[in-house]
Amino acid sequence: MATARTSFVYVHLGGGFVPAGRLEMVDDGRASFARFRYGDRYLARKDAFPLDPVMLPLSPLELTTPESFVLFNGLRDAAPDGWGRHLMDRAAGATPLGEFDYLVASGDDRVGALAFGPDLNGPRRVAPWITGDVTGERLDLKAMIEAAERLDHEEELDASLRRFLVRGSSLGGARPKATTDRDGALWIAKFGRREDRYDICKAEFAVMSLAKRCGLVVPRVAIERFFNRAVYLVERFDRVAGGRVPFISALTLLGAHESDSGHAYSELAAALRQHSTSPRADLLELFRRMVFNILVNNTDDHLRNHGFLFDGRGWRLSPAYDLVPFPQTTSNRELALAVGADGRAATLNNALSGCSAFGLTRGEAVKQIRAMQKKAGVWRSVLAEAGLDKRDAALLETCFERVREDVRA
Repeated sequence: MATARTSFVYVHLGGGFVPAGRLEMVDDGRASFARFRYGDRYLARKDAFPLDPVMLPLSPLELTTPESFVLFNGLRDAAPDGWGRHLMDRAAGATPLGEFDYLVASGDDRVGALAFGPDLNGPRRVAPWITGDVTGERLDLKAMIEAAERLDHEEELDASLRRFLVRGSSLGGARPKATTDRDGALWIAKFGRREDRYDICKAEFAVMSLAKRCGLVVPRVAIERFFNRAVYLVERFDRVAGGRVPFISALTLLGAHESDSGHAYSELAAALRQHSTSPRADLLELFRRMVFNILVNNTDDHLRNHGFLFDGRGWRLSPAYDLVPFPQTTSNRELALAVGADGRAATLNNALSGCSAFGLTRGEAVKQIRAMQKKAGVWRSVLAEAGLDKRDAALLETCFERVREDVRA
């Protein structure tokens, strides 16, 4: 029997949250779907913008998700992924949670500028396992590490860890993380696990540092140690002084389904031509990121790991994030998205074959690739500066084989 649940959707505009519309999610097994209608007052605002540029255009009509979509992509981006859902499931105990629960139970640290509430009295988390007002609570990094370790290994969720649940459950991604204050700004702290094959925190810090040296747009990053464990920190780019920046994933910009495969960087390039307010700059940056992913063997470059920020007029490519090297012994490397004429093959010459999709001539693309190869050539010293030991550095060496690839002009 189908059941319907509703929530009001808020967006941060003009220094505060305003109601944008009403969401209804209908749970009917495989036939589940969602409806959304913008509010008249929101549509009348001069600064109103579509929460999802593909599925939720500004319209007074009631909008329904396409077939097989349980939720609109632009709203789904505001819900947690693996780690956040893990925390919520642990907190909820025997109570099964669905997509609606994950969406409305996330805290105010969720990505982007959206929030949810059961009425028009402002955003409010709906989570039966949380009591009282927890807005604004923070855990320090030491407490976060302890909480992450206990959540990984204990069957029962200790009441003392609920503050960590509040902060950690709002964020996307599959690894343990939470928001923390640092230098007067909000940062995301990401934690490793003892069973990790190598020190992923240090590796991600190293690769992000290398990306900056290669000229990519990246947020500030840092590495700190607590209890003899590294913590990787990255500054949030969806927060600015006094406000929040609307964020969507590439999944949303393409109108793609979560289970879809076979997408390509050229599709992202086409979407940027349509939605970016500075397409030439964004296309060049996207091409360079594709090349960099090949240079460091970041094979986790799926659509959720490409983001876009609303600048008041359109959607700009966000700073790069989740750049992690993946060591492998096979010579055939593939990215998650198709690169060029040879599909997903992670070679620089394959990237070169698709350069026209980014508005580049072959000569311009060769120049960009060779310059990045040269700058990425210092990867050994970058790994050392990040504190990776010799064993981990040797394991990661296979990730940088394309730095030496001969690019055919």
